[in-house]
Amino acid sequence: MTVRFQFDWIDAGPSPDKLAQATMAALRIDVESSTITAVIDRSDRRYSETINVPLFSVAEWLVLNWFSIWHEVADAGEHSLDFDSRHNLGVAGDGFALPRLFISPASSERMNLEWEGHRPQHSRVEFLEKGARSVERQELDTELRTLVEAVLQRTQEDPETKGASDELRRVWSALNNLEDDEVEFSRAAALFGADPFEIGEQDAELLIKFWRNAHASVREDALALAKGAGLPVVADWLKRAQSALSETDQHTDWTEARDSLPAVADGDRPWERGYELARRARNLVDENGGPIDLQEGIAAVPHMEVSPPSMRIQGFVGDDGPACVMAPRSLSGRRFIQARALGDYLGRRTAGFGLLSSLATERQAESRAFAAEFLAPSTSLRQRISAGRVDSEQIGDLAREFSVATAVIELQIRNHRIAEVVSF
Repeated sequence: MTVRFQFDWIDAGPSPDKLAQATMAALRIDVESSTITAVIDRSDRRYSETINVPLFSVAEWLVLNWFSIWHEVADAGEHSLDFDSRHNLGVAGDGFALPRLFISPASSERMNLEWEGHRPQHSRVEFLEKGARSVERQELDTELRTLVEAVLQRTQEDPETKGASDELRRVWSALNNLEDDEVEFSRAAALFGADPFEIGEQDAELLIKFWRNAHASVREDALALAKGAGLPVVADWLKRAQSALSETDQHTDWTEARDSLPAVADGDRPWERGYELARRARNLVDENGGPIDLQEGIAAVPHMEVSPPSMRIQGFVGDDGPACVMAPRSLSGRRFIQARALGDYLGRRTAGFGLLSSLATERQAESRAFAAEFLAPSTSLRQRISAGRVDSEQIGDLAREFSVATAVIELQIRNHRIAEVVSF
């Protein structure tokens, strides 16, 4: 298994908190070869791969944030404190130290797990591991459900805790017995960053209207991006973007080219899929690995400018070609969004439109990787960097040659391990 939540009940001695006493356990969390619960006791430097923690507080946090954990999407970057409260396992300790393990969706089949080393306040332990991985949604679901069910069973068997855990059991039972339309609404609310059981009537009506009217291919991402911008504003922009696309000819050489591209195998690393798709697309239009023209010719990607209501929304891609709508940008910024639009179109697994954004989903990661490799191929950069080191001046020269931002060149060099990036 890729992810494991293992626990053994332990005797913690008498405590005024009977729920904590009854559910104290030695907990170990593994993600592939990483043990997320690996700690050092700073008082005596003793190493352990388990932590002692009351699992009732963990189960309670999981149940109360269930829909958010599985459906609310993170941004690729820093998380807000509000988001952290729903996705960071570390907040569930109720005074006990837990790892900072962030859980959020990557796609309909996979979940993102990200963890970091830290020293919890008022604790002797230091968490050692840092990393990130995507795992099968079903596999993680089984692990978390097993933990919740075990906690509820244990508290129901103990006369001192049975009554105190009744409310959590009631909520858990309700979550697992929702009607299909209730599940759909709860998922939509979670995408929007709202608690489906606490959302106000007016917001619920707006949410339902948005869900029904937005195109199915983009409505989930659009809901996630509407936080802060507002549902009516985002709905209006989607209509204007779609209207702008309808007024241009979306059909390009890429429409036929997509059918001739060899399929890229599915994997759990979306950036690798993006890189490979970019190489195959490059082979159709360019043999020498030099700068590529996205304005005219076979590689052209039509674009229109319609400013979105949020910086988190970066583009809207057509359903019959890679034509895209975006905010006004610099030349390098525009080219990167055009290339992302192309990657989204070529890598699309279902029919419909595409929405380019800052979200930390596999689809967005794949299009970002595609754009970087399509515009500045790693093989070309490797040919141009003769030494094992590269400085900011050389990076700037390469960025100008390929008409991309310096950050794109630097990331390509680092991610493909082409050379060491140094500063003077």
